[in-house]
Amino acid sequence: MHHSQHLPNNSLNDTTKRKELEIIKTSLYLFDFIFITAVGLFIFKTVQQNPEMKKKVQYFLLCHHLLCCSLFSCFGVAFNTIRALAVESPKIVFWIIFGVQVAIGEGVLITLTLMTLNRCFAVCWPFRYISLVHTVKHKVMICVWIITMFKSMCLLLVEGIDKSPEDMFEVVPSCSIVLDGLFARTMGIILILFLGAIIIVSYCLLCREGKHAGHFNSSNNKARKTIIIHGLHLSLLLFPPLIITAVKRPSENFILNLTAFVVFSFAQCFSPLVYGLRNKELQTKLFNSGKIYPLSIVNM
Repeated sequence: MHHSQHLPNNSLNDTTKRKELEIIKTSLYLFDFIFITAVGLFIFKTVQQNPEMKKKVQYFLLCHHLLCCSLFSCFGVAFNTIRALAVESPKIVFWIIFGVQVAIGEGVLITLTLMTLNRCFAVCWPFRYISLVHTVKHKVMICVWIITMFKSMCLLLVEGIDKSPEDMFEVVPSCSIVLDGLFARTMGIILILFLGAIIIVSYCLLCREGKHAGHFNSSNNKARKTIIIHGLHLSLLLFPPLIITAVKRPSENFILNLTAFVVFSFAQCFSPLVYGLRNKELQTKLFNSGKIYPLSIVNM
């Protein structure tokens, strides 16, 4: 009897925590969307206006990465707003919105990995780089979008295999956590670890090549600083999703889940700064096109 009295309280407590988490997530997603979209549009416009920059794969990948970040935040706002406001919708709507968001979120991490691989190929194999990377860049990006969407759709089908069509189209004010099954979470963890391994190997090769070329001597602090900033940023983008994916029920690990999400949210906001505005060429073009500084000052 004593045990049964606690069940409603626990359920109410879980609902309250979930609601709080959804409101915080919606606010952070909205901030991310506004900031990343604003800075991303400036970067995209600058790249489009410069033929030389349009040819470079690093800017092609950067624009796709920022597009993924922006869309991920947009779908995050939509999904968490619907849940927070308890808007009555068919379960399938919740599933589709979240499934698309997961696919785009994987796109964020994959484009980040491709940016690292691009830099690695450019530095370690410069003679093969132009002929190889430039010919496959569009095909690779198309494959990324198709594979991530297809994977997400397959996971949704696996999750909903034991549900009837009536259950899927039932109109509800909220929906239980989507893609929370063991198979879906395991696949997510494997993907993150796989991408993390590729990034680590790429940076190890970059560091080895940099040492041989003398880029990491005592006078060149910028190269070391860049590696540290990129390493820290990548860690903050990879570890939080790993924690969030590994945790089965967010309401039972409220503080851990919230902390991981806040860290990931701010790390996402730094993407346009770390890979865009810290780039000297892009910075100069941005300032020139925006007439923020005279050309003579920028070139000093």
